[in-house]
Amino acid sequence: MVDLTRRSRMVRELEQEFVPDYDAQNLPSADKRAAYALEHIAFRVGRIEQALNRLAAALESAIPKT
Repeated sequence: MVDLTRRSRMVRELEQEFVPDYDAQNLPSADKRAAYALEHIAFRVGRIEQALNRLAAALESAIPKT
């Protein structure tokens, strides 16, 4: 069963993060699946990068400057 709330939130987050550079209506199904998979991977990597940037900023602020 599909959780519509989670799905809509995920789609909203994906749309805010980046705009795909292809026309899904004109792709063969295998290419379309690959494009969707790459979108998902890119979104997750972007989230990881954001978290790492926040972590690095927190660590830098916690280390005393000499």
